[in-house]
Amino acid sequence: MIGQLCIKLNGREAGHYCVIVEKIDDKFVLIDGNVKRRKCNLSHLEFLDKKLSVKKTDSSDKVRELMKEAGLKITIPRLKNKNEKSVTEAKPKQSRAK
Repeated sequence: MIGQLCIKLNGREAGHYCVIVEKIDDKFVLIDGNVKRRKCNLSHLEFLDKKLSVKKTDSSDKVRELMKEAGLKITIPRLKNKNEKSVTEAKPKQSRAK
């Protein structure tokens, strides 16, 4: 079951690909991939034929990299680490017409 590729059926991330990272109990698993790493009910997932070689200790970036190698489109951007500073573009200055 770990490494199983799925599609999320319910919730705000419905329709996104995810991978099972850990089995919590009979009804819940930990998922990651095109979704935020979180606990998910098994009835909210549609299982696909592919399996990826992931471990519980793999980072979200590593899981997304494995999904890219499998030929899946990644839609969620890379999340920032706590130590990274956000880079914002300067807003254009507005000039008033005289």
